[in-house]
Amino acid sequence: MRKINTDNLCPRCFGAANAKGVCSVCGKKISAPVFYDPSHLPPKSTLKNRYIMSSAIGEGGFGITYLAYDTMRDMKVAVKEYFPSSVVVRGENGSVLPERPELRQRFMLGKKRFMDEAKNMAAIKNLQGIPAVLDFFSENDTAYIVMEHLSGKTLKDYIKKKHRLSYSDALGLLLPVLRSLALIHDAGLVHRDVSPDNIILTENGAKLIDFGAAVKAGNEKQSTELKRHYAPPEQYDKNFSADNRADIYAAGVTLYYCITGTLPPESVKRAPHEKPVFRVRLSQAQKDAVSKAMETEISDRYKDMRLMICALENAL
Repeated sequence: MRKINTDNLCPRCFGAANAKGVCSVCGKKISAPVFYDPSHLPPKSTLKNRYIMSSAIGEGGFGITYLAYDTMRDMKVAVKEYFPSSVVVRGENGSVLPERPELRQRFMLGKKRFMDEAKNMAAIKNLQGIPAVLDFFSENDTAYIVMEHLSGKTLKDYIKKKHRLSYSDALGLLLPVLRSLALIHDAGLVHRDVSPDNIILTENGAKLIDFGAAVKAGNEKQSTELKRHYAPPEQYDKNFSADNRADIYAAGVTLYYCITGTLPPESVKRAPHEKPVFRVRLSQAQKDAVSKAMETEISDRYKDMRLMICALENAL
């Protein structure tokens, strides 16, 4: 593949510059300085001698996601850097270093898990509800995953604007994600961070992003980081083995949020077998289908995602 010259592209959004050196997309001069967080990679940094980095477009406890340009494929991509903020600092020339020597083992274990998950995701091809993994590699003493770049808004922002959706509209939006999760679970992975802010609505449908918290099913060494309201009770226990029913609970809460425009109480604040309250008009079958996904007792939830999908569709 030939390498593309990016000198005429905007370092912020990779739009093409006009004759006056102004970006045709964002309207800024491409020669103007780009300000960035010093803990991030500087804009125009190059990875693997092909990925030109721009500003960060997302950041969490496990890593930083950047907009980037693949000079071989001649296209925008998203590049996620393994950067556990509580463990590391940014060193010279973009390197990522454990903040203290005693944190090195923790960092290296996390890096290996990050790369293992990238390999697992790259092996799962053509999932409608998951962005494609295009590449993964080590550099700067850390690890990177290159993914399909998604343009669109988060489901969270969409619901904030719409306030709530009908049962059928909400299920229609989420089905690609739920079906892809079933295949992710087949591959032995648990996402552990299903929520509206990790679902992007694109022109090709909804896609689930951010696998930074994903682990192999059965893994007993879990991070205590979680998303309140979306996490089932067992996820609060760091010694509990990862189980796909954690994703089922979070998917149920996500559907509940789309339908009602509100969030239920945190799972650990709900009584055993306490049903969620629906202050919208739904059939009893629809309430039952969503409620079963949100059971606080793990054994009372759907055993797998396909059973959940079947129940939700039968309630239409």
